[in-house]
Amino acid sequence: MKKCITALTLMIAMIFSIGTASADIQVNKLFSPKSQNVKARLVIDIGPYSYHSWILKGIQDGTFAKYGVDIKFVGTGPGSVKTGLAITAGKAELGYQDYSGVVIVNSKQATPKFKAIFVIDDKVQDGIWSLKGSGINKFDDLDGKTFGDFITGTTKLLLPGITKAKVNPVNMSFSALVPGLVTGKVDTIGGYLTTTKFNLQKVGIFEYNVIKLSDAFPMGVSRVITVNSDWANANPKAIVGIRAAIRELLPNFIKDPKSSVDTLSGPLVSTQEKRDLELARAKYAIEELVWTNNVKVNGFSNAKVLGPRLKEYTDLLVSRVGLPNRHPDNTYFDLD
Repeated sequence: MKKCITALTLMIAMIFSIGTASADIQVNKLFSPKSQNVKARLVIDIGPYSYHSWILKGIQDGTFAKYGVDIKFVGTGPGSVKTGLAITAGKAELGYQDYSGVVIVNSKQATPKFKAIFVIDDKVQDGIWSLKGSGINKFDDLDGKTFGDFITGTTKLLLPGITKAKVNPVNMSFSALVPGLVTGKVDTIGGYLTTTKFNLQKVGIFEYNVIKLSDAFPMGVSRVITVNSDWANANPKAIVGIRAAIRELLPNFIKDPKSSVDTLSGPLVSTQEKRDLELARAKYAIEELVWTNNVKVNGFSNAKVLGPRLKEYTDLLVSRVGLPNRHPDNTYFDLD
């Protein structure tokens, strides 16, 4: 057993080193102590929750500054679509949001204004949630059921490609989703795995059913780091620096999520119980979405592997959501 643990530790260290070595070489060539840092504003989709904490830690501890970018966190969308609209409107240069928001916002524009430059969540994290005992365990069980979801949610639009079951959609705010499920206003709700699971726990619901869309769409991803395209074109060295900083921060977050979670403040972590919940949320996000088997084999945000997946997923979203434009791939994502 000791030999197995040692071998696993060496494997993780090797993957991390492969992911950071090339970035270190690039950054050492590009930056010097006398380099003048570029400034950027960051907006995120919601929260911030513990799965965002690694990027906030990187801002606070100077990791991004070390790589030539001074980042200021300026708030939330809320939601990935509004986050994308904020970046498109020039209210922020950087985003941390679901990739579906990139596709929706860009495909409604004649000229896309922002793109993904790094994939954080290697799987789609949308889910369909119902109470234990509801009998809703698979997609076909949704027929005739009421389905509460945020107005810009894509799940209800993707379902016809998965099942013949027809749901009765109910538009709801983020804050109304869990109460709506618990009180019986709706039979099911849509929600991210890392959000809804813990929102249910907060109201005492520890047993539930969840149908994961990643089972139907293995090519998909969830949260990505995005950038205003004009800003990226004007600051190519900053993009290299941002990617290098992320490749330093993510392995540390995986190995020691508590250090990142400890950077959070405010009502979300105002008690030890709440802080423990956020740490559990971070660990779950890492296990379910960030440190997947694919990432263990191919490294973080591997452009060669993810390019074909994102192309297919973009095609799917444009088609199923009924978006007016399908622009070239490099206007939605550029991971190199």
